[in-house]
Amino acid sequence: MQKNAWTYTMAGTVFAAVAVMLHWLQVQKIFDPETGLPTLHAPITTLLVVVLVLVAAALWWLSGRMKTDCAPEEPEDALALPHRETGWILIAAAALAALGSAYLFFKEDSALMKAAALLGILSAPVLAMMPQIPRWGGFGAALSVLPVLFFCLWLVVFYKENAANPILWSYGMEILAIAMCLLAVFRLSAYLFYRAKPRRAIFACMLALITSLATLTDSVSLGARAVLGGWGIGTAVMCWIIINNFVPPAPEEDTY
Repeated sequence: MQKNAWTYTMAGTVFAAVAVMLHWLQVQKIFDPETGLPTLHAPITTLLVVVLVLVAAALWWLSGRMKTDCAPEEPEDALALPHRETGWILIAAAALAALGSAYLFFKEDSALMKAAALLGILSAPVLAMMPQIPRWGGFGAALSVLPVLFFCLWLVVFYKENAANPILWSYGMEILAIAMCLLAVFRLSAYLFYRAKPRRAIFACMLALITSLATLTDSVSLGARAVLGGWGIGTAVMCWIIINNFVPPAPEEDTY
């Protein structure tokens, strides 16, 4: 199923490039250089929203053509690492996420944000070891919950800090990226609890990549960029692994 894995992840990567370009143009165009206020109902904003909706619809449609009914039932088989190079990419993505979390831990003043950053540091090794975690049984399942807790807490803290901000587009893409990463790690964690839904998992992982990369064009902190970039790339790699491990149906034998 390697062909399908490349098809889906490359489609998601192209969509991510489009989202990055449009969001960068939006940031350049809608904010007044003197007041810093956004232009209401700007065409580029409408275009970005429409494109994001169409991208999500296209990914969902494409996920239905990935033969998700051929997914292995056992998490060890579903998340198995196909080769060493893929593991190194996961480790690099996890290291980037860990460095970003450490940066947030030392730079943020909020106690809740420091707690979220600490969870982020602890969650990064889970991303790096995700293909091996199913071998650890219940302990591995418990570890897989750490990223879910991290993104839950980060989402709550981030929303609390920006709830009074009337300029939605100054933080909207970042909060969307955090939410999509939360959805992705939740779907990955479900594999460890034998509640996997492969189609939803690969869909969520690619949405996490697209929104995380689009956020890089915002004026977010260096730490947040590293965290979202690392997790976005990491979840995309897990998406590739999941599809690659689909087992093609055995050919039917002719009976005479």
